[in-house]
Amino acid sequence: MEPSRPMIERRSPRRVVNVRAQYRRRVARLGAEVVDLSEHGLRLQSSDRLAVGEIVWVTLPGLEPRRAVVMWSEGFIAGCSFPEPLHPAVFDAVVERCGG
Repeated sequence: MEPSRPMIERRSPRRVVNVRAQYRRRVARLGAEVVDLSEHGLRLQSSDRLAVGEIVWVTLPGLEPRRAVVMWSEGFIAGCSFPEPLHPAVFDAVVERCGG
């Protein structure tokens, strides 16, 4: 079941992916699944509850850690926005690499 969350107009199309990633919050580095991705953000499923407004650093395969802000959170799923969007070519490469 899709979590309920505020309707936010998307700035770029998202692609469904299912890729293992890591994220860092404060000093802890944790594993997670990225379930969808756009140039402007991602949906993260983790074993940790994230708080709206929290800053996390997400590491996608083959990329340096990228800052993301939690925009919504329900249970163990959170929607995060990149303050600096992915370059379209980088986004395409990640999606291709992740089978999306």
